[in-house]
Amino acid sequence: MKGGFGNWRKAGDKFREHEKSSFHLEVVSKLSALKQTPINALLSQAIAKDQVTAQTVLELAFRSIKFLARQGLPLRGQEHRDGTFWQMMLERTYDLPAAREWLLRRDNWMGDNIQNEIIERLAHAVQRVVVREAFGSPYYGLIADGTTDITAKEQFSCHLFYTDDNFIQHSRFLGYYNAPDTTAETLFVCIKDVFLRLNLPLEKLKGYCFDGASNMSGRFSGVQARLGEVCQGSLFVHCCNHSLDLALQEVAREVPLISETLQFVQSAANIIRKSNKRRTTFESCFGDEDARCNILGLCPTRWCVRALAVSRIIRAFGPLLKTLQTLQQDVRGEMKAKISGLLKQAKKGKTMFGLLCSEALFTPCEAVAKVLQAEKATAAGALECIKTLRERIQALRNDNAMEELLNKTNASAAKYDLKMPDPTTNRITKTPSRYRDTRQTEDAVTSKGAASWKMQFFEALDLVHAEIERRFDQSGMTTAALREATLLSATNGMVGTEEDLVSLKLPGNIDVPGLHMQLRMLVGLTRQEKFGTLYDLATFMSSLHAQTRGLFKDVGNLLHLALSLPISVASSERSFSALRRLKTWLRNTVVQRRLTHLALLHMHQDILDTLDVPALMTEFISTTPERKTTFGVIPST
Repeated sequence: MKGGFGNWRKAGDKFREHEKSSFHLEVVSKLSALKQTPINALLSQAIAKDQVTAQTVLELAFRSIKFLARQGLPLRGQEHRDGTFWQMMLERTYDLPAAREWLLRRDNWMGDNIQNEIIERLAHAVQRVVVREAFGSPYYGLIADGTTDITAKEQFSCHLFYTDDNFIQHSRFLGYYNAPDTTAETLFVCIKDVFLRLNLPLEKLKGYCFDGASNMSGRFSGVQARLGEVCQGSLFVHCCNHSLDLALQEVAREVPLISETLQFVQSAANIIRKSNKRRTTFESCFGDEDARCNILGLCPTRWCVRALAVSRIIRAFGPLLKTLQTLQQDVRGEMKAKISGLLKQAKKGKTMFGLLCSEALFTPCEAVAKVLQAEKATAAGALECIKTLRERIQALRNDNAMEELLNKTNASAAKYDLKMPDPTTNRITKTPSRYRDTRQTEDAVTSKGAASWKMQFFEALDLVHAEIERRFDQSGMTTAALREATLLSATNGMVGTEEDLVSLKLPGNIDVPGLHMQLRMLVGLTRQEKFGTLYDLATFMSSLHAQTRGLFKDVGNLLHLALSLPISVASSERSFSALRRLKTWLRNTVVQRRLTHLALLHMHQDILDTLDVPALMTEFISTTPERKTTFGVIPST
């Protein structure tokens, strides 16, 4: 229309006519289309919204698996939609309707394969942190030990021992390895493979601690001998806790007084603890004024249970006698014979004397065992503790200590009506002449009663003393203690000669003349300080200015070297406790790969808590185009 509309008198008719025209209808349709979102735009918004929901569910899955692995809890159940992980996901999406609907619709993303991949990514992230921390350390220590899991498979546990720039010790679990056999060659190859896979230089390995098994500690073809050929200047330490435990096992096996006493403790614990009825009877025998306690059994794999088990028997000896007397009348068959024999043994004064002697012997030994398995135990400290223990054992070998034990025995015999030997019926014995090499008169020895008990107790003390001295006479421990003494002596103003430093068997990157000069400089720097342990010196060195620390480079390396030597395999023993929590009868089908990854997450909780979950989610999504389409792009924080 040219010139516009001008017939305003008939405007209404003309407008109604125009509204019916095809031109007007077409224009209105086009205008309506312009006001609406295009279909491709509508599809893009739906996809973006679904991706945000998917990201929410994925993050919940990562954090749920992280929590369950941290606590050592199971993930899977009998069915796909079962188990702790699935139930936790349902609970966490309870107040998120969109996430819950996506979870139920796309449950394939919660399957076993996805779980394994998430666990593996978390474990590898933890491993990367461990390797990054350890790579800056100048020296490494190694703790390795083996055990069998619930399915009788061999599990070889490895721990890395190292120090950071501030001389703080770290003991990090590297994993379980299912070795095909337990020969020295196989385990040596396994250790080399661990270092190779983690890109850790084996040449930095300067100390290792194993138990006394010949495949690990053999001096000719054991793992320690093979490592010594590869890692020049390295030291081997036979686990201090195992050494002490072997000494105690020797006396428990060779001395009748101690072996019979421990057998009595174990038998009493088995009879009382393995029946609820007998346990109830035992508890009912305590009086109102008695201190109630449970008796404990002996465990062959624990280092600190003998003294406590014996002490519990002594404290509960009266209720134990009453219980055995009651049970003797109630039970029948084979159990009655066992209880009668145990009661007969309990009524002997010798049994009480053996309990008191065992308590006196094992209590200081187990106090030392607890100290030896501490995280900050050192070689010099361990040898000092062992020296103190030997002095304590020698102090028990005198007439005053024996008189005190006999007085306690007599008091207990009067209290519990125990049978004591008659001193008037002691028999005098002599060694047969065919076994004697001299004609001199032999002193008469009584073969019964208190004199015989005294002989056996002194024999136990002498055997423990000799075994401890023999088992702790280790060249590796001695050299490590000399390294520590060299550093602490310098802080007290005493520095030896360069020849003394050569005897420390230092690695090649420590310059002996330079170390000698730096130790002399350290005397002046620490004149106003007092250092009781190596850790006090480490704290002082870490507080120095970076340039000042540069003056003492070799001293710092020697300090790193001294702190990198483990003296106990307690870390591996703790990892076996974690193994029993992770691989149970209900979880015995877990494969080796998943088991190791779960163990890494469970045992490195401090590192696991610091992981960047969004970054791991991004890695997970970027592996396949399907995941990119499903989850989109994780927004950067």
